Amino acid sequence: MKREVTTRRPSKVAERVAVFSPGKKLVGVFSSKTLLAKFMEVSTPSVTYACNGTTVACKGFYLRSLDKTDIELPDDFGTLTLERFDELNGEKRLTYPDRGMRKKRTAKVPS
Repeated sequence: MKREVTTRRPSKVAERVAVFSPGKKLVGVFSSKTLLAKFMEVSTPSVTYACNGTTVACKGFYLRSLDKTDIELPDDFGTLTLERFDELNGEKRLTYPDRGMRKKRTAKVPS
């Protein structure tokens, strides 16, 4: 009896992720969503939802995908703000009004 050969789907290229603190400053860059999910001890879809804007944040951090940008990040650690990053990408995303990430019902899109 012949065995059917299954082919693996080609894996996607890992998407880099920028991590912003509750104070909206750049604090880290991860080479993939999966690696970040393991580090944060959350599921990969939770990271994906925070990166694409379905949720505002993940475990108290704002997440943004880097593969769509041409921003040079090594010089920007601690100085690049979340608002500036979104402005450079031409996006308007929800953020919380304070670093305590309280008042979740009042998350606002920057004007």
